[in-house]
Amino acid sequence: PLTVCCVFVRGEYPYTAEYVARLRAMAARWLTAPFRFVCLTDQPELMPVGVEPVVIQKLAGFAYWSKLELFNPARAWSGRVLYLDLDSLVVSSLDRIVDLPVRFGLIDDGPGVGRKVRTRDAFGRLIVRRFNSSVMVWDGGTQTELYTEWTPDVTQRLSGDQDWIGERSADAVALPAAWFPRLSQVEAGPPWSRDVAVILSKHPKNAIAAEQFPWFGRLWGAA
Repeated sequence: PLTVCCVFVRGEYPYTAEYVARLRAMAARWLTAPFRFVCLTDQPELMPVGVEPVVIQKLAGFAYWSKLELFNPARAWSGRVLYLDLDSLVVSSLDRIVDLPVRFGLIDDGPGVGRKVRTRDAFGRLIVRRFNSSVMVWDGGTQTELYTEWTPDVTQRLSGDQDWIGERSADAVALPAAWFPRLSQVEAGPPWSRDVAVILSKHPKNAIAAEQFPWFGRLWGAA
């Protein structure tokens, strides 16, 4: 069985349950295999029809660290698992991501040639430049050490969840960065490279992007 999942907890970003509903609709549009859609959330009462809520609380008080709850052994997920950030815009088939023969894959966020890379964030915490965790795929029941070996003091040392993953997961595989451009790279709209699978709408978030770019609003669509 395939599990598609997201995380929706109170935090610094103005996400609403509409983001969850639209993400599920995009998954249904762009996946061939049947799937269950799971949302890890502290607001289960807001979950749309067709979304299976799993109640969690923020890890160490930070919404972004809560992503590590995906690897909690208590999930007991089996089969393939695909994670998507709420600010994802899916524009082509997700099958190639799910079917990629890797135990654990994340977006490539390596230094790259000529790229200026920060090694510390604004709070002096270490940035481990290996992966972007906006899209992840793995075999359910694996990678549990990312949860079981994590402690709250990690938040004082590392900038975020993807830095912890980059530090701890020696066998994780980088998914092609060309599959996952940021909105700033494609804001002129389609047509774009056939490589593109998921656009990451970090700034601005989807609801604002849909107002600014008509093509974005059409692709984000309705749930």
